[in-house]
Amino acid sequence: MDNLVIVLEGIGLSLADVLSCRVYLTEFKRDYARMNEVYQSYFPAQRLPARTCVGVTGLARDALVEIDMVARRR
Repeated sequence: MDNLVIVLEGIGLSLADVLSCRVYLTEFKRDYARMNEVYQSYFPAQRLPARTCVGVTGLARDALVEIDMVARRR
């Protein structure tokens, strides 16, 4: 998530501009609860963006998690 914050800041946006996220986990059963904790720590409880979380069999470069975000410029 820290890397995504850096990317957003690089284009003049912040997590407050995020509308939705897609999260891909290679170890869904093992990592889902922890991912939820981390994800929620980045957003106010009353302002969680829409989210889809999917278990997958593999990601590029053997990553365990991949997240893509859709944000809007105000």
